[in-house]
Amino acid sequence: MNILSKFFTLFVIFTVFLLVACKHEAAPPIIDENTVPSGICFEDEILPLIQSNCAKSGCHTSGDEDPDLSNYNSIKMLVRAGDPLNSKLYKYAIGSEMPPPPNSALNLEQVTLIYGWIKQGALNNSCSCDTNIYTFSEAVNPIIKRNCLGCHGANSNVPLASYQNIFDNADLILADITYQNNPMPKPPAAKLSDCKIRQIEKWIQAGKLNN
Repeated sequence: MNILSKFFTLFVIFTVFLLVACKHEAAPPIIDENTVPSGICFEDEILPLIQSNCAKSGCHTSGDEDPDLSNYNSIKMLVRAGDPLNSKLYKYAIGSEMPPPPNSALNLEQVTLIYGWIKQGALNNSCSCDTNIYTFSEAVNPIIKRNCLGCHGANSNVPLASYQNIFDNADLILADITYQNNPMPKPPAAKLSDCKIRQIEKWIQAGKLNN
């Protein structure tokens, strides 16, 4: 092999490496129907997930980038109710390019929620909130995962990807979600509801247990 051939081979390998590096590993998830939660709520589960990961400033918000993923009406245009496998939203969720690196791809739990919501009719619904429920597993962690992880993943300056992360940053989280810190990146849609703020506040007051 002459020098020119070697150079061309190295160039092709390098180009392929760059193309792969700009995408997530593409491995379509296998959805276990038994793990799909019942009664998935758009306002409380799907919208925060999409806004935190996809509809951030400059990415898929109104007037920024097509498609708009910032509200129900726009998101619904990418959905075939009852048919997740043929819905553009689900295809985006399992694709190799969204959210773009260095952001993390949606995990199986998040993809399952989107799949289940579409299959259940893609309703514009909301769930009830109970301030008497404030354990880490039932209240705090789900709120953080749906509203914060898009910006506060494991590699961010303020990671919130684990119990220990959330424990260590609990006071900062409370200050942020009550808008005591200003300026700061607010939740993509709006301030968290008073009920959700109270759930986190009560968890902190109870000792920040991993319960």
